[in-house]
Amino acid sequence: MAKNRKFIVFHLSLIEVREPTFDTPKVTRENWLRECLFNQIEFSHRGNSSLVWVPQPDIDDCIFGIVQRKKPHLHHLPPRQGGQETVSVEWQGAYVLLDPTHHENGQRIAVEIDEVGTPSALLGSLLTHLNSKNDRPYTIEAEPIFDGNNFWRFAERHSNVVRYIKFEFVVPNMWGAESALEKDLKDTGKETGAEKVKVQMEAQDGVSVKNKRIIDGVNYAEKGAGAITAKSIDGKRFSSKNKLRTTLIPKDGDSSEETRESIIKHKDKVLGND
Repeated sequence: MAKNRKFIVFHLSLIEVREPTFDTPKVTRENWLRECLFNQIEFSHRGNSSLVWVPQPDIDDCIFGIVQRKKPHLHHLPPRQGGQETVSVEWQGAYVLLDPTHHENGQRIAVEIDEVGTPSALLGSLLTHLNSKNDRPYTIEAEPIFDGNNFWRFAERHSNVVRYIKFEFVVPNMWGAESALEKDLKDTGKETGAEKVKVQMEAQDGVSVKNKRIIDGVNYAEKGAGAITAKSIDGKRFSSKNKLRTTLIPKDGDSSEETRESIIKHKDKVLGND
């Protein structure tokens, strides 16, 4: 039995729908997340299966819930019932904790690593469902949080020169214009309606990564607002999506009450805020 519960941490970006098809009072990003996840939701997953979002009582200001899937389980009846094979249904589930509030580390969501599926796939299917609402005021994008130092270690091993570096940025909605990059992305989003912006720098003889543009890009992306891929001159590759932020908390018992108490106790650690 595993001794720890493991979570992958993502940042949610809520981007205003440029031309909403409805006329209702403006809802905040926090309230939209709470409204979306207040009730139980069944949604499709990878085409031919379905998942269910099961809300649980909030933990402080955080939304708490479980993503579940149904799985047929082949087993035998007990001896007193004849021992024959039978199929029953079991439910697998992954815990989810979301801080929807507005602050530097807000809009973070932690999804448990569990048999029900990979966190990125589970979250992707849930957001695809939420983003299919015709009356949505926001489109929700998710990017995993990673440690930018992993990229800089890769760069240093290759003398801080790469064949190419690619960024895929989510247009900002949480932070102020802390850098020229963030201001440019925000302006691009407003002017074009773009939700994501891709930037690539490439040179046959190599691109130096020790410059302000790339430093700002790494700093912005690692907050969960983008992804980075790079290739060195000698062909070695880097992807920020292979270096995801994983958080661990003790598995204090198997009952739902014990699990909830453990997540309450270690809430900041689950969300990567410790």
